Amino acid sequence: MQALSTWWESRWARRLDVVAVVAAILVLSRLVYEEGMSWLVWALVALLIFCLSLIRWPYGGLITLVGMSTMPRFYVELYGWKVRPEQVAAVVVAAAVAIWVWRKKTGLGFEKLDYWVLGYLALNYLSSAFASPQPSSTLKWALMNNLGVLPYFLIRLLVWDTKMLEKVFRILLGVAMIEVTYGLCCYFSHLVFGSTIGMEAGQYLANVAAPYGTLYEPNLFGAYSACCAVMMLSLYFLQRRHRAFYIFCFLIASLATLVSFSRAALLALIVTTAWVFWKGRQGHPLRIRRLIVSAVALIAILIVIVVVTPIGDILQERLSNLLAQGLNEESTITRLLLLAESAQNIANHPLFGSGTASFQLFFDWSRFVPEWAGTAVWIGNFLIRILHDTGVFGLFVALGFIVSLVRKIHRGLRRPNSLVPYLFALCAGAFVYAITFQFTDGSTLAFCWVHLGFLASAAILSERGDEEPSKSFAAI
Repeated sequence: MQALSTWWESRWARRLDVVAVVAAILVLSRLVYEEGMSWLVWALVALLIFCLSLIRWPYGGLITLVGMSTMPRFYVELYGWKVRPEQVAAVVVAAAVAIWVWRKKTGLGFEKLDYWVLGYLALNYLSSAFASPQPSSTLKWALMNNLGVLPYFLIRLLVWDTKMLEKVFRILLGVAMIEVTYGLCCYFSHLVFGSTIGMEAGQYLANVAAPYGTLYEPNLFGAYSACCAVMMLSLYFLQRRHRAFYIFCFLIASLATLVSFSRAALLALIVTTAWVFWKGRQGHPLRIRRLIVSAVALIAILIVIVVVTPIGDILQERLSNLLAQGLNEESTITRLLLLAESAQNIANHPLFGSGTASFQLFFDWSRFVPEWAGTAVWIGNFLIRILHDTGVFGLFVALGFIVSLVRKIHRGLRRPNSLVPYLFALCAGAFVYAITFQFTDGSTLAFCWVHLGFLASAAILSERGDEEPSKSFAAI
């Protein structure tokens, strides 16, 4: 026995262990490749998400929610369900939060605007169950939509005081810059090496590829990048430290918005940047030198982009097509056709709608373009989508949430405290989404509700001022 023990501790035994591990990895990789065991990879991903969520709670959980919300492009088929990383993260973090609430016997501490969101979710289930032509499908989509909204409530529960918000806001910005930088790397790798990772070919023009990074598609990547850009610009004006870093990140995120070739994102970036200049100067007087530096830097990088790279030519073609063809431009007429078809369904079911994501049950591209038969469709305008899915009652509840949130933002910005820069930055980002989601709706995905969760928490905490943490959840 002693000799056996000595052999296991020898150098040869350690080398044999390494060989065995390598052989096991090779065998496992071959099984995954040939036997369709991709579920095992996703099981490992779920385990990783679970472990990450529990590291330094609650920051690990918040990192998980924010990080996984930027990966809706990836999914795995599970019994006919498309399970995405954001949904796995929401379920894991929700389970951890539920255990903490049960152990500490604490309340949830929801505000009025949170109940508007709960009402919206309830109406999705109601319309999907009783007003849908295919309840089994729309109820499933309502559940998937619920998982997309769940991060909003989790963030509202986990972000309970000013210090917590300040720390997790950096997490939000850090993840945003990682996603923006990755999308840019995908684009320049495509230009130099012809790679297709993170790229969508033919999204706008037949010979042009646009980056989506890890987001669902290029339009949403453009919206996300523009949101990141205006938040960085807001902090550049309202924060005293790290201004060079903020303006650098603003330029990087603006470049990512340009290479997404999304006209809606570019419009939102221009309009919201002007709004940030105006509101920032109004609330916090700006130095002329800072304005000049910002303008010169932005103009310089735009000149470099237009002259040195093909980005300027593609953007010019995108804009000229819209100006020359007007409503007859392909992407424009496609959106108008979908809106016209959705309007007919809204007229038939005005009160409760037709169920969550039910538009795809009524519409098939084969009626207009036979080559597009079976292509997934959705309503690009988020207000029209809500009206189509949940009717007038659903739209009323959604607008109730928006009005309540705007009122809290207004009160929070008027009350001087350390959260005003973060609240203003989040408000600017939400303004970008309000514009871009009129053309390409992303309100069913988690990254939108993560942003709204941070925005609602910042507005509520700023409205309270520097008070004590909420007793309902601070003990956790």
